[in-house]
Amino acid sequence: MSMPPDDLPRSPTGRLPRWVPEEAADSQEPPPPPPAEWGGYAPASPPPAEWSGSAYASPPPADWSSSASEAPPPAEWSGSAYAGPPPGRSRRSLVTRLAVVVAVAVLGLWLATTVLPAFLRDADAPFLDGVVAGRVPEPAPEVAALADEMYLTQEGRDLLYMAEPELLGAEEFAGRCDRGDSGASGGGSAVGCYHSTAGGIETGGRIVIYTPTDPRLRGFVIETAAHELLHAAWNELTSDERDAAATSLATVLAGIDPADDIHTQIAGSVGTEPANRPTELFSYIGTQVWQEGGLDPALEALYARFIADRAALVGVHTAFEGQIDTMTAEVTSAQQALAQRQYDQSLAAAQLEADIASLAQYRATIEQEEARLAALPASERARSLLSWTWRDGTALPEAPAADLIADARALLARDEAEIATRGAAIQATAAEVAAEQTRVETMKTELDALFAQLNPTGS
Repeated sequence: MSMPPDDLPRSPTGRLPRWVPEEAADSQEPPPPPPAEWGGYAPASPPPAEWSGSAYASPPPADWSSSASEAPPPAEWSGSAYAGPPPGRSRRSLVTRLAVVVAVAVLGLWLATTVLPAFLRDADAPFLDGVVAGRVPEPAPEVAALADEMYLTQEGRDLLYMAEPELLGAEEFAGRCDRGDSGASGGGSAVGCYHSTAGGIETGGRIVIYTPTDPRLRGFVIETAAHELLHAAWNELTSDERDAAATSLATVLAGIDPADDIHTQIAGSVGTEPANRPTELFSYIGTQVWQEGGLDPALEALYARFIADRAALVGVHTAFEGQIDTMTAEVTSAQQALAQRQYDQSLAAAQLEADIASLAQYRATIEQEEARLAALPASERARSLLSWTWRDGTALPEAPAADLIADARALLARDEAEIATRGAAIQATAAEVAAEQTRVETMKTELDALFAQLNPTGS
């Protein structure tokens, strides 16, 4: 480095520290006085780029090392390092830095308490379910009970609770599962649906379930909820898993009796969206189809992630279908029995009426013969003979008219008594048949009402 004419060492800025002239004074002529503005080192501009924080990071020139111990530096200097800006500027810099620190801390707190938890709760990352608080919401009691009845695994429960199921009556359910939602179970009117958010990192899936009020339809609610949960489970599978499952499901469906209702149900749920067919197969077969030993092992392994006892779950469907079939059969049988009793009653009443009319004719004949016989002279009356065959085939051989008429009167009295007895019995059975008709009609009305509850638009 070139030196000025006075041959004195200088600071990196080119200015001459005070101690240098003082040290030089011991060995040479006093140097010219420094400029008036050199009363102390007070730079008018920020320190050079080499400064870190408030201390200069570079060492002083080599020339300074021999004299650094002979005289203390000015107050602003520590050894050969710059001690910082003037006091006023230092205070302003400290306040600015503190403000930045506070702002960063507030921003970090806001991110940590607001944005990050929400992000982690909604992220499509199942491994966070047991780690991040609030990712799996606390279920309502009725939802927790439903999870028990669905035989869910812990992963299945978490998936159900994260979907925050809404169990709605017919009025609240109206319009919630109109076409356009992801999957609606059942053919015809939807009784449940799974709303899923397309794309992004958020699953956002929500389950809506129609819940009839009749407790006899509990199995229907359980099956519907399980059906919709399996739609959510389908979204949890990898692309390869879904491809393999779709092939297995198609094979299972092909082996089911074409007359089985499941074919109609699947067709109704798929509708005009063939892309939905795999997930519908996964849900319908998962809740309705079981065979001894299970289905394809790989397929059962996928189901087992979410359902602990699929055989029992399918048993809910089977029991519910059996319950409906039993109630239907009971009503059908009662209707048939009633129809037979009504027919028998009608036939008996008609026979009674015919017998009463027939007996009336015989009575009239007897009365006519009695009148004719009474009009005859006594001599002719004694010689008058009659024969007759009674209405039931009883032969009355020829005999004096008076005797035969007496025998006919006896038969008439017998038949009148029988008709009276039979008429009373028919009246009694008519009351019984009427009561049975009321009972059967009530059964039918209740069954119709039960079936109406299976359709939220008809309840």
